[in-house]
Amino acid sequence: MFQDVEHNSPDVAGPTGDFSGFGSSRVLPATAGAAPLIDLPRDLGEARKLLREFCPRVPGVYGWLNQDQQIVYIGKSKSLRHRLLSYFTKQPSDPKMGRIRRAALKLTWEPIPHELLALLREQELIHRFRPEYNSQGQPTRLQPAFVCLSDSTASHAFVARRSTEKAHGVYGPILGTKYLRESVESLNHVFKLRDCPDTTKFQFSSQLRLFEEPSRAKCIRHELGSCLAPCAILCSPSEYRENLNKLRRFLDGQDRSTLSTLEQQMIVAGQAQNYERAAILRNHWHALGRLDRQLHRLRMARAKINGVMQIPQRSGREVWLVFRHGELFAAMLEPRSANQAAAAQVVIREAQRSSPKISAEILDIYFQIIVQSWFSKNRNDIQQLRSLDDYAVKLEQMLQRYQRRAS
Repeated sequence: MFQDVEHNSPDVAGPTGDFSGFGSSRVLPATAGAAPLIDLPRDLGEARKLLREFCPRVPGVYGWLNQDQQIVYIGKSKSLRHRLLSYFTKQPSDPKMGRIRRAALKLTWEPIPHELLALLREQELIHRFRPEYNSQGQPTRLQPAFVCLSDSTASHAFVARRSTEKAHGVYGPILGTKYLRESVESLNHVFKLRDCPDTTKFQFSSQLRLFEEPSRAKCIRHELGSCLAPCAILCSPSEYRENLNKLRRFLDGQDRSTLSTLEQQMIVAGQAQNYERAAILRNHWHALGRLDRQLHRLRMARAKINGVMQIPQRSGREVWLVFRHGELFAAMLEPRSANQAAAAQVVIREAQRSSPKISAEILDIYFQIIVQSWFSKNRNDIQQLRSLDDYAVKLEQMLQRYQRRAS
């Protein structure tokens, strides 16, 4: 669950007129500052002078607009002024910065009280406006994906862009679809599960047949020892189910012995000078090792990123970010009344009762990746999270205090 929070950037008079800002937000509870619209001088010196005068040294997001006032690029920075000034040097550090500057005639920005909020807001705006110069975070580009287990007679692992009803096991999200496909291919080979289309007919060896006829696998994988061949009546349901359960235990992090077994087999093949087999085993070992590390990070994030993060503002009123199961559950302002405390109490209780789930919305998936990446790089922030139970008590005390004042 994610709580939608309405956020409206007020109209602000900038040097060239009024601009209403980037619009509503799911992650900013009325915390962003004014969003002026600046006409960009072509002279680099004048542009730098204008930015030094109007642009603050605070975290935030910014947008470049073309002559039709369409946003062509969205960015974020820990210091808006420093970042935007870097666009107006004679030789920008990135050639793309020069292309953006030449394509844009106007510039706007939105101050935000914390870099994590700026990261989330940037992704939200890229998803909304789909600027042509943003390559990452687009709804149609470089999307994360999931490892899924098919819901079929002979289940197997496959890659999906979204959680799907066709799966009875979903793991992710994971960035890097190319490498994920390699990992899933290795999963099916190492655990000897089929990877043929679901339209293939499967018949296990325990099923009764009218005529006993010799059966052959429909691909070469059985001969190579990398598939139990349920398509050719060459394994029983229990044999196939046992391998599937081994794969599940690997994905759940309960049994990682597959990696050490692959490594040992690779060494033995190399010592026997069977270099082709050693190379195949090495590739499987690398692919599954990478997948194991990615899933381990996800499990750790869901276990550890739980609680409330307090973000101070210049106004003195804190922003409370509520995290549950490694995701941003809600963003709200520190309560200043009995009604606000009661509403916050409802959010905390819902977060306490929530269970992990896979979102079908791409924006929520990106938010999850951003949150987990942030806490992976800023591990001290995990230690500073206050538990949901602490906040439930705090809000109850706050509510009682407001009620006593009212009486």
